[in-house]
Amino acid sequence: MHFLTFPSILLTLSVITSGVSGAAVHHVHRRLTCFEDNTLRALERFSSDAAIFCPKFLTTPSEPVPRNLAGVPVSKLSSGCTCFQKTAAPVKPVSSATTTPRSASVVAPTPTSLSSVKTTPLSTSQPVVSSVPKPITLPTTSTSSKLPSITLPATSASSKPPVSTLSSSATGPTSPATNGKAYGGGKRGLVYDYMSKDYSRFFRDSRKIAFGSNWGFKRSPAPGVTFDFGAFVPTIAVDSSLNNNGWLDAVKALVGSGSPMIFASNEPDNRGQANLTPAQAATVYKKYVQPFAGQVTLASPAITNGGGATGLGFLENFVGQCGGCHFDIINVHHYVNRADVNVDQAVSAVQSFLSKDVAAFQARHPQFQNTKICLGEFWLWNASDEEGAQYLTKLLPWLESNNKVACYQAFGGLWPGNFINSAGTGLSKSGQVYHDL
Repeated sequence: MHFLTFPSILLTLSVITSGVSGAAVHHVHRRLTCFEDNTLRALERFSSDAAIFCPKFLTTPSEPVPRNLAGVPVSKLSSGCTCFQKTAAPVKPVSSATTTPRSASVVAPTPTSLSSVKTTPLSTSQPVVSSVPKPITLPTTSTSSKLPSITLPATSASSKPPVSTLSSSATGPTSPATNGKAYGGGKRGLVYDYMSKDYSRFFRDSRKIAFGSNWGFKRSPAPGVTFDFGAFVPTIAVDSSLNNNGWLDAVKALVGSGSPMIFASNEPDNRGQANLTPAQAATVYKKYVQPFAGQVTLASPAITNGGGATGLGFLENFVGQCGGCHFDIINVHHYVNRADVNVDQAVSAVQSFLSKDVAAFQARHPQFQNTKICLGEFWLWNASDEEGAQYLTKLLPWLESNNKVACYQAFGGLWPGNFINSAGTGLSKSGQVYHDL
C-alpha cells in the first residue's frame, strides 16, 4: 500500500528545493481553497480511496465507507468530500530556474483559521494548525547506487548559549537542566493526530522513540488517542487574530512536567498550514515561544524545503523581523515525490538540503551558527511500503550519526497505511524499520 498517497495535482508558489545534484527542483503545494471541514485532512491522507469514494458518496449517500476512512464522522463526510473534490482540480505548476532560496517580499496572508485545521477533532477547543503533505516535483536524474559522502561545514562561534546535546538513546522525558535546554531523550520522534487512536502502543517497546508531537499542545488531542511514553513536544498554532488563549498556561505545565522543547509555528510559509507572513510569525514567536527561553529548547518556525519567498527564504525574512529572539534549534521540513526520484536520490536530497542549504543559512546568521537542526518532518511521498522501508534504512543511520542533527520525525505517522499496517493490527514494513533501526 502506498504511504499517505497524496495526489500530485497540487499548486501554489513555485519553489525550489535542493537535493538532486545539479537539478532545479520544483516544490508545489496544493492551493487549499476549501477550509470548510477538518475531515479534509483525513480524506487527503487516503486520497486514493477518497478519489473513488467521494464522487459516489455525493450522489449516493448510502455508498459504503472505505475502511481507511471509517474514522471520519459520517455527519461530516458530505462537506468533507465536497471540499476534497474542490481542492483536487489539477493545475499546472509554475516553473522557475532558481536553484537556491532567496529572500523575497511576501504578500500578507490570512493566518489559517481554526476552522481550517485538518488534524484536530471538530469538537476540540484547542487551536491547532496541522501538517499538510507537500509533494515536490523533481526532474529525473541518473540513478546512483552510492550515497554521497557529505561533510557539514564548520560553524563559527556564537555568543548565544549552545543548544542541548541530545543522546542517541531514548529514555523518555527528564526534568530540564538548569540552563533549560537539555533534552533527555534521543533524536527520533513520532507524529500523530486525532485519528491515531492507540496505535502508539506498537512503538511503546522501541528503544529509539524519544518524543512525539501532534501540531498542538495536548498530548492526547482526542478521546482514545494515546501517546503515553517519551517526551511530548507542543507546537504553537494561532487563530486569525494571532492568539492562542490556552497556550501559555498549558505549556508552563508541560515544561514543569518535563517537556524538553517547543516547536514554533508549523510551516508559516505554506498557505495550507500556519499561513503567516514573516512579521506575523515573529509576532507569534515573541508572544508564545520566546517567554520560555532558558527553560526549554526553542525551535524556530518549521519551514518547508521550498525556495523563493518560502523555505529558507521565508526564514531569512523572519529572522529580520524577530529582533532579540532566541533560538536553540533550526526546524526544517523536507519532502520529495517518489514519482520524480528513486530512493537513493530521495536520501541524497535530504542530506544535501541539511548539509548544504541549511548549513549555509546558519553560517549567514550568528544566532543560528551554534544551533543544531531538527528535521521536524520528512518523507518520500507516494512510496510503497517497501520503498518507504528502504528509504528509512538508508537515511536513519545518517541522521543518527550526524552530530549536527538534534532530532527528526518521519511523516510516516501513526495511521493505518503508514507506520501502521492497513489492518491497524501492527506495524508496516517501514514502521518496523522506524521502530527498530
